[in-house]
Amino acid sequence: MLAEGGYPAMTMDKAAARAGVGKATVYRRWPSRAELAAEALSHAGLTDDVMPVIIGNGHLRDELLATLASAIGNQDTSRVDLVSALLDTARQEPELCGLIRVRYVESLHQALAGVLDHAAQRGDLPSRPKRPQDGHTVAVTAAIALLVHWGAIHDRPISDEDIAQIVDGVLMPLLR
Repeated sequence: MLAEGGYPAMTMDKAAARAGVGKATVYRRWPSRAELAAEALSHAGLTDDVMPVIIGNGHLRDELLATLASAIGNQDTSRVDLVSALLDTARQEPELCGLIRVRYVESLHQALAGVLDHAAQRGDLPSRPKRPQDGHTVAVTAAIALLVHWGAIHDRPISDEDIAQIVDGVLMPLLR
């Protein structure tokens, strides 16, 4: 329903009718429409815990590429439409925005931060700055923003070449 008509078209009544159950059954599982919408991200496989890919010394770029590729998974059009529909509404719906941040964005952030922490530990990068507005955090935030909003900007799934442009044009320069 989200991919078809966006968040406004997804109501608890319509969800119950599509599932062939009563509205009370839907509310027992999802206490709010925002919770139901956020669950759609999980169902699409977009909130699975993303793990940092660690290869070793001198392979930071490859680690970033592999981690981002695993984070986005198989980006078919329906998944891009789902994320776009949720992002369009999240700006006006604080509960939905918070759920997307916790279930989707934080997972991406932790995975990229994990790659950078390992790189710093082995000497491929300076230690992560303590202030949130400094280098590594800005780089991670910029990359995640591009990933999350890619479908809305380009109206197509993100490709491996696109990920390479994000790593080479955004992450690596900000990390230097």
